[in-house]
Amino acid sequence: MNSSDQHSSGKNLSVSQQRWETEVRAQYVQTHPERRAAFRNDVGLDIQPLYTPLDLEKRGFDYARDLGFPGEFPFTRGINPSMNRGELFNIRVYSGFGNAERCNHRYKKIAAWGADELQIAADLPTQIGYDSDHIMSRGEIGRTGVAIDSLQDMEILFDGIPLNRFKRVSTLFNSIGPIALSLFIALGEKQGLKPADFVLDLQNDPLKEYVARGTYIFPMPDAVRFACDAVEYCAKQAPHWYPMTLCVNHMNAAGGGSTKATAFAMANGIEYINELLRRGLCIDQIAPLLDMFLDEREDFFVTTANCRAARKIWAHLMRDRFGAQDPRSMAMKFTSYAHGGETLKEPINNIVRIAFASLAYAFGGVQFLYDASWDEPMATPTDEACKVAIRTLQIIAHELGFSKTVDPLAGSYYLESLTLDIERDIKAELANVEKQGGAVTAISKGYYQGILTKGAVRRQQEFEKGERVSVGVNLFPSDEDLPLGAFRVDPVIEQQQLQRLQTLKENRNNKAVTDALADICDAAVGRQNLVEPILVAVKAYTTVGEIANTLRDVYGEHKVITQF
Repeated sequence: MNSSDQHSSGKNLSVSQQRWETEVRAQYVQTHPERRAAFRNDVGLDIQPLYTPLDLEKRGFDYARDLGFPGEFPFTRGINPSMNRGELFNIRVYSGFGNAERCNHRYKKIAAWGADELQIAADLPTQIGYDSDHIMSRGEIGRTGVAIDSLQDMEILFDGIPLNRFKRVSTLFNSIGPIALSLFIALGEKQGLKPADFVLDLQNDPLKEYVARGTYIFPMPDAVRFACDAVEYCAKQAPHWYPMTLCVNHMNAAGGGSTKATAFAMANGIEYINELLRRGLCIDQIAPLLDMFLDEREDFFVTTANCRAARKIWAHLMRDRFGAQDPRSMAMKFTSYAHGGETLKEPINNIVRIAFASLAYAFGGVQFLYDASWDEPMATPTDEACKVAIRTLQIIAHELGFSKTVDPLAGSYYLESLTLDIERDIKAELANVEKQGGAVTAISKGYYQGILTKGAVRRQQEFEKGERVSVGVNLFPSDEDLPLGAFRVDPVIEQQQLQRLQTLKENRNNKAVTDALADICDAAVGRQNLVEPILVAVKAYTTVGEIANTLRDVYGEHKVITQF
């Protein structure tokens, strides 16, 4: 088709669409009013009743520039040419509860059910660097995850489970990344494995803790340096590992909407990258080690479009801003956690919500995917619920044709328009953060917190007005009682963990522990990379809390910002 034919075709479409809008649709709506005067998604975009090629033309869509081909810049359609036709997304499971012995039984079942990746859920004391015998740990031991005080717990946790049994092993230890890294290296050695023999993924993104989950320890600049120690170590010693995951998930959960949360995560990534570049690393040593934890729980199509837009923006950031030349630096890998507003009322319906959320990420080209268990609103998931979660992802991966082609929704006028609009809004919010002075400054000023709080308030108000629907809760409300018999952690776990920790401290070589802690202190004062001295300490069965407290003595602790 020549240019005059294209112009004529576009003009005819414009006339036809105008006629449809002003005559056909307008007349129909007069007698059949739509449910709402306007439709808007959670990221603030007004949704039109119909999308056509004119919507792409209006946005200046160019196939080669904006879409291209899978495995080629800007990677909108995927990070490699084959995607799920070659290697399916990893089916990962997030699990941890009680003590290491009980958790080990669940991990063996997860392996038998066919999961590709195991992610450790640690209890709250572990995440913020307190041992089980600390006063701050009382009542929290083994509750939100498994208690890990030392290498001994890791040995029990993976008893009979080689680290290379899975495609990857991972954790969410955001504020103690180098400690988690050392625990896995030391455990691998105990199992006769070198770092080259298995793959480790750490979330290790402390900046989002100051605005979302709250499991921070140190002042932000020290937390950034500490997290970057793990990345620097892996760049030199284990370049096939993933020592940092830029987390959108927890910031979106706080209410910012996925476009703003994605921009915040990228801004955090820029902060870490700048620190690593200052150390003399080059971008092509750093970027391939990073992945991103995307999240969108309100809209199926926004979920898919956000993945595509984020890949494109990251590719341009790495190439145009940081000068990356290796395609692996530009092709961002994604982790996602599929969930969809799970409810306590009629919780079995959560299986449907989770399945659709999982499918949206599969359409978005995710690399590492795990999903919620249907009973999570009640308690730690039961064995059966955990198994259903794994089977949900296996069905999507292997049945019904979802994984037979690359980027199957590409070319949808709606999806492509949405991808462009989301890209625009992520870029705009990223620019806002940079005007604030970057991530650390923006967080210090309360900028992130203000955005996330407004988002959370907006969502709650929409729910109370019935504009945000939860079936069985505020639409077709259920009068059934909340389910009983949910899985609970045995209270005896706490005493068992305390006894094991006391015995460990009595029987280990305490002089080696004291010497190792002194070396950590010296390295922290001298601003040296802390992984090597922490690894020595971990092998001597120094506890997580002892290492974290030594660093607290050097760095201090973060002072909470309460006004924004």
